[in-house]
Amino acid sequence: MSIFKEEQIQSIVKKAKEDTTGETARVLREVLEITKQAGKVGFTLKELSVIGTTGWYISQDPTLEQFFKNLLTMPPPGPDDEFIN
Repeated sequence: MSIFKEEQIQSIVKKAKEDTTGETARVLREVLEITKQAGKVGFTLKELSVIGTTGWYISQDPTLEQFFKNLLTMPPPGPDDEFIN
């Protein structure tokens, strides 16, 4: 039994074929390459699933995107931060 569902594969192929700009195929290649690299450096499939799902949700909600931008640009707490210690 394959982990790859034929319906999903066909959906991906159809999107790539119907996109005359080539953007879908470009993004597909990038996603495949970065997830291949991520697997090689030790990310698990579950971890990649969380990252990919988070990225998708961010793409759908500008408020969530801004939240993550703010979160990722915050400096780490100092060593005397009472909340952390």
